[in-house]
This record gives sequence, structure tokens and C-alpha cells, in this order.
Amino acid sequence: MRTKKIVADTMPLALKMVRQQLGENAIIVNTRVIKTGGIFGLFAKQKYEVTAYSIDKETKPKKTKMDVDGKDRFVAQNEKLDSSSSYFHKQPQKMYQYYSEKSAAQSPGQVIQPKSLDNERAMLDELQHLRKMMMNMMMNDQQGKMVHPALTKIIDRLKKQGVEEEVMEYLISSLLKKHQSIKELEENEIRREFISIITKLLEKRVPNSYSLDERTRMINVIGPTGVGKTTTIAKLATEQVLKQKRRVAMITTDVYRIAAVEQLKTYAGILNVPIEVVHSADELTQALDNLKHYDLIYMDTTGRNYKEAKNRAAINEFIYNPPESDNYLVLSLTTKYEDMQILLQEFLDSPVQKLILTKFDETTSYGSILNIAFQYRYQIAYITNGQSVPEDISIVDAAGLAKLIIGEGM
Repeated sequence: MRTKKIVADTMPLALKMVRQQLGENAIIVNTRVIKTGGIFGLFAKQKYEVTAYSIDKETKPKKTKMDVDGKDRFVAQNEKLDSSSSYFHKQPQKMYQYYSEKSAAQSPGQVIQPKSLDNERAMLDELQHLRKMMMNMMMNDQQGKMVHPALTKIIDRLKKQGVEEEVMEYLISSLLKKHQSIKELEENEIRREFISIITKLLEKRVPNSYSLDERTRMINVIGPTGVGKTTTIAKLATEQVLKQKRRVAMITTDVYRIAAVEQLKTYAGILNVPIEVVHSADELTQALDNLKHYDLIYMDTTGRNYKEAKNRAAINEFIYNPPESDNYLVLSLTTKYEDMQILLQEFLDSPVQKLILTKFDETTSYGSILNIAFQYRYQIAYITNGQSVPEDISIVDAAGLAKLIIGEGM
């Protein structure tokens, strides 16, 4: 007889694995929901554990002489003996169908248990209760790693800020590497430690220098509709014209929105810089030749749904030309992080290496900035916090942002 415990993400998957590993005639003796991974029981993932066994073919009793009606006497006797036994033990072939149907119909938190296992289930529940009691004692013991009340507050704050679980695990793990026991730490000390860890994480994604490379002749600004690309270009260009005294020009490919072209023309007029409107990559080549005597060219690209491959392919015709370009992806902080991830993932293999995060002033949730810093290699170059040109744009203040995420004013 072979016995195995199978752990899987769903009950149907666990049953499939039982069938694969133990055969069609495997008999399930127990199923339960378990938690795996995490820290202090936090962030644990729900799994399904199935305990099953199978009897090897060679151990099966040999058949006796057949009866006149064609039935095996041994089987007939065993059917009589097993007449009051479990449905599943009598008909293992139907076991998978039964469990699959039940598990598909039940809610995620429920587990179907054979009635014959009620006593065992009660005993397991009692053991689980005792285990929880022992864990609580451990957590409060001075030798154990207790969950500090301040840690609970910070975790709640991070969740409200939209920080991903894997990022929270990293932050807590970093804290525990420095302090094996946090029981004796004051709340302010724990908060300072978290701010320090978050600051260091953000600093890894902040450019070492905001000075443009002398070889850079073109700044391409890319992003979906409505994130503030045109206003952002005006802010960046104003900095270069007024403070850096560079000769700046502008190009727009956003011909689908007349308002966008007129808006950029207005900014170009205020700064007294030339602007070219282009409709294709061929026209871009001509426009670049017309502006070859200028130090720096800002290009406003079409706001499109870049989740679609055809739109990403279209924008590549512009951002791959010329090679001396610097490419920024603009994202709004009011966008759901799940939607941000789609764009961040799709542009990973493109020349885009830097981000500009807009509408900082329109949200109170900053967790997505931390998520990006942890999960992606992009540099977070600028944050915008209003419509005023050129004032409402700034470089990333990692320490100040860390304080905001933890809940302290900037």
C-alpha cells in the first residue's frame, strides 16, 4: 500500500495529482485547507492538502473459481461484507467525479469531507486549536519573535497604501535581519527602521544624476491617454530653456487630438521654441533634419491604449529613431496598480528605461511607487504634483516618500 499527501492550489488540481501519482483506484482518506509561507502567519497562501492511498496490483487477492452466474465468489463475499461501508471505498472510480463536482460547487473556503471522517476531522480541528495556542504562547514568550503592536499598525498602513504582499514580506524580512527580536523596540524605532528600509529601496530606482547626457538630442515622452504627457513636456522644456539655457525644439505625433497639438503649440509659443507636427516615421526623419541645429528636442507621442500590441508596434517606429534619444514612460498615480503592471511589463523590452509618475496631488495612496521600485528595473525620474508650469514637477525625494507611505507628513 502506498500513501501520499498531495498539496495543490485548488482541490480539483490536487485530485488530478492524486490520480496521476496513485492511479485511478486511489482512495482519499482526508482533505483539508492549509496555509503555507508567510511571516508570523501573515501573507500565508491557502493550499489544499489531500491524503490518499492505493493498493499495489500485486497485493490484490487472486481470483477463485467463477460461479455459474459469472460472478467471482471472492468478490461477491466482499461485496456482502462491505455493504455498509463507505460509498467511496466501494466505488473508487466515481470518487473523482464526486469530489470534482462538489469542490467546483463549493465556496473557496469550504472543503468537502466524507462523513466517515467526521471524528478524525474533529480531532484535527482540536490539534489545530492547540497548535494556535502554542503559537500564541511562543509569540508572547521573551525568547520568541512576537508580533509587535507597532508592526501590526504599519502592516495595516501598508495594505491601505496598496503595497503588494511580496513587498511587505521583503520589508519585514529586512527588519528581522537587523533585529532578531523586535520585542524591546519602541514604536518610533520600528517606524524609523521601516522608513530607512523603504528609503534605501526607493533610492535604488532614483537616477544618480538628473543632468542630461550631452549626447542626448531627443526626449520621447510616451504614455496612455490622459496621464498628462503634454503638460509634463512643457515643464521639462521650460527647465532646459530658462535654467540650462539650451536651444530647445518640440515635435508632436499626437495628431489624433487637436487639443493636444494646440496645447503644445501654446507652450512652444510661450517659450519661443519651434514645433513640428508629424504623422509618420518618414515625416519624423524630415522634422529631425529641420531641427538639427537645436540642442534638445522634446517629442510628445500619441496617447493610445498600449495594452494592444499594434499600438506598441506603432510607437516603436518613433522611439527607436534616433539612437541618441532618452525615453520616458508616463503613468498616472491615480491608475490602479494592476493596470500599471500591464504597461510596465509590456515596455520592459523596449528602449524605455525611465518613468515619470503624474497626479501625485490627486491621490493619497503611494504604495504603487514602492511596488514599482521593488518589482521593476525602471528608474523613477520625476513626479508631478499639479498643473502649474514649470513649478509642479520634482525629482524623487526617497526619504520624504517613505515617510508618506508609513504615515508621516513630508
